[in-house]
Amino acid sequence: MIKVILVEDEMLVRIGLKNSIDWSKLGMEVIADFSNGQTAWDFYQQEKPDLILTDIRMPNMDGMELISRIRENDAQTKIIILTAYEEFDLVHKAIRFGVTDYILKLKMSIDEMESVLQKVKSELQTKSVRAPSEPQQDLLNAINLKENAMKDYLSYGRYSDAEFAAITKKLRFRLHPERLILCVMAIDNFKQMESKFKDSHGNLIRFSILNMMSELLAGYNRGEVIYERDEKYILAFSFQDVVSESNIYQQLQDILSHISSIIKTYLNASVTFGISSMNNGYSALKAMYVECLRALDLGFVLGNEKYIRADLMGADRVAKNVGMKLDNMIADSEPLFNDRYAKEIQAGIQALSQLESISKQDIQVMMIRWIHWPTVNLNIYAEDISSMAFDYAGRIHQSTTLDENISIFTDYLLEVKNYHQKKRAISKEIAEAIKYIQNHYDQDISLQQLADQVQMNPSYLSRLFKKHLQTSFVEYLNHYRIDMAKNLLMNTHLKSYEIAEKTGYMDDSYFSRIFKKVTGMRPHEFRKIWFVDSREEREDREEGEDEADDENL
Repeated sequence: MIKVILVEDEMLVRIGLKNSIDWSKLGMEVIADFSNGQTAWDFYQQEKPDLILTDIRMPNMDGMELISRIRENDAQTKIIILTAYEEFDLVHKAIRFGVTDYILKLKMSIDEMESVLQKVKSELQTKSVRAPSEPQQDLLNAINLKENAMKDYLSYGRYSDAEFAAITKKLRFRLHPERLILCVMAIDNFKQMESKFKDSHGNLIRFSILNMMSELLAGYNRGEVIYERDEKYILAFSFQDVVSESNIYQQLQDILSHISSIIKTYLNASVTFGISSMNNGYSALKAMYVECLRALDLGFVLGNEKYIRADLMGADRVAKNVGMKLDNMIADSEPLFNDRYAKEIQAGIQALSQLESISKQDIQVMMIRWIHWPTVNLNIYAEDISSMAFDYAGRIHQSTTLDENISIFTDYLLEVKNYHQKKRAISKEIAEAIKYIQNHYDQDISLQQLADQVQMNPSYLSRLFKKHLQTSFVEYLNHYRIDMAKNLLMNTHLKSYEIAEKTGYMDDSYFSRIFKKVTGMRPHEFRKIWFVDSREEREDREEGEDEADDENL
């Protein structure tokens, strides 16, 4: 039986979780529940449960501190976050401590909660069946301790430079403060790799890579590998015994090439490295980490399987590369079906070229805007064209390189052009009606009001909508409003109720229902799908920059 404890300061939530879930059916038993982290910590040290469900915000000791204390010496106990916060800012930080999953209390159904718990049960059973040997476990424990120490120092500022130096000696890091170089390694096409290995939580991939790389670095007697998250790993090196800078970078290249070759051979995957400049002193590591992330971002423009040095890649070179690829995309495509659309794309390329630094998010946001432009600005609305735009926008967001983005967008241009050529010509009255909707969609529009504007009988106008657009007036109006709402969700930080008002819906809950009916998801889910990954990466960089600035004050 899997031993479980609940940690939640809201009594009704705690009692509800305890009594509404069929724990015995899951092979689990709630052995205790607590209202704060301190009593849970005291109990944990005595009983060592298999699974902990904990809130984040609590009195005495909050969930973040509880998780941090547990992870200092224990990487095995499973932890699930209980949260009521849809932005997940704290959850993202907690996940870096090895949290397994989260449950949205008061919002997830019992079935959804049990699904999360079932995954944890499967992981625990797999672990018991495939328990590592004693030497492997020792290696894993050492890796986990070093990982926690490095993350606490780089990301959370829990240690001073002197304290971190002492920890590196205590844990026997293969690292010195002289001639430091940091790398961040990213597995290319990580989602496909997860799917291929049927490793939805990445535990098998993570263990395999850490095991192989730790053994490889031990052979060189240089450097440490730290799991960052998902596809990213931090590699820290020091070359205190090498004088020549060219020799240092040659040795680094040999090690990274060896790592790349091993991963290609055993996992059939390629990797890209973001490489910092060389510095002295552990205090420089935070700024070097930011350099690595910036260099790694350039992999989106330069392509996969690259070694990207931050000190050799200027922003002007990147902007020139992006502009050239996008210009070639337009030159190689068939002529666009609409002059306004062609000018919109050219204006977007020009806007990107004028940015001081171009990120993956900048390019993808622009391309997604181009994809939605025909449905928002041209009279070619129909259910299939809107669905097509949504599908292509999703593919753009999931792609990992600029070349992939260009290929996807080129396919979209061809498909929407073919659709445009095949669409029926619409009547003058419908064209006027559509123009009125586009200019007044944020207001209360009725069929009668629209019919008065185009001087037509409402019933006849309704039949024309069906004939020319294969949809009703109400469906067309809702779809147009939702397309405008999607644009605001992707390109602004407006709240859902503010977007509802700007798109003609005075009731936020009604807007949310219509949005789900049209797109299959709620507005906050739509926004999360497009930008959660990019936001996390941006927050990582900004957090690292802030900490680096603090160090320099």
